Amino acid sequence: MTAENTLSQTLPPRSSFIGIHTRTRDMKLLFISGGTRNATGFTPGDVVDKCVEDFVVEDYGADDFMGMYDLRSANSTDDDDASAYCWFTNLRHAQGMSVLHRIVSFKLDNCVIFIATAFPELPCTSHRELEVQVLDGQMSCLNATRKRKACEKLLKHCGQSTGDSRCRQAKAALVLEHPDSSEFEPPDPRRRTAGPLIAFVTGSVGQLVDADPSDLFRFPFMRLVAPEHLVLVSRFFARLNNTAEVLFEKFSLLQRPHVIEGDVEVRDVENNRVHVECLASAVDDGVVLLIRKLWVNAAPQRDNYTSYIHHGINMDDQDGFVSLSELISSDGETSAAPDWSKLS
Repeated sequence: MTAENTLSQTLPPRSSFIGIHTRTRDMKLLFISGGTRNATGFTPGDVVDKCVEDFVVEDYGADDFMGMYDLRSANSTDDDDASAYCWFTNLRHAQGMSVLHRIVSFKLDNCVIFIATAFPELPCTSHRELEVQVLDGQMSCLNATRKRKACEKLLKHCGQSTGDSRCRQAKAALVLEHPDSSEFEPPDPRRRTAGPLIAFVTGSVGQLVDADPSDLFRFPFMRLVAPEHLVLVSRFFARLNNTAEVLFEKFSLLQRPHVIEGDVEVRDVENNRVHVECLASAVDDGVVLLIRKLWVNAAPQRDNYTSYIHHGINMDDQDGFVSLSELISSDGETSAAPDWSKLS
């Protein structure tokens, strides 16, 4: 029995984890969720502050990775596109083996958030070029290695880069301190100060809610959540505390949360709801979230007993995107993800 076969039997199938790395040349890893233990054998402490390239077992290099995100120019600031980048790559395991992973990533401000799913039962074959499938409304195919070489040649001779049009979709990454799973957050606005604090947030969060990213540092995340979804989100956090895998949920945020003490607080009935899709996974000291905006609703109405009776009218529809759970799914039999995102 080969070492690879032994490894495939010892690894739990379909282990997944979330990571965030910088968009600099060294691609420094900022956060890794606990699922990396099952997928690669490394702990988050082994990986954080290291470079992505240190864990990729392929012939191509970091320039090809960064080339897939910066297709417009070296100083691209077009970071709110709706594109999801999907590819397969071999990652180094702590036991010295290589494990095939399916990666789905999104660019956010000056960083990239990615979700990796392990396929330990499949053989590892080194790739000379980085082949990426881009879900950008056209489900296009990108050879990042050849694209990088073509751009370098064009820049050398013409001094300009190629451009490409992309759909837009607001999204943000957050890291929260570990939520307390001992009790659910009650749907009582007087107690909305409880809950996990925001330890890291990308600047793009301002496209989701009316708040400055700097004001959200150390701010209770539950105070961003719409009152009617407090219990739902609290139970979501409780589930995250009991697994290292990536989980999904949909809920609503307040479009104009009361962030700064002393500012006039918007009345609930006048505060629109931002409906979002969220994928999350636990890290050693908290939770990593990728939140993607779906649409904006008017605040739901209440009955005479102050209970919410229905949601408002859709004001800013962003339907038409493949859901995050479909994008990340590793089950080719049940997933509704596009065919190119599955193993044959």
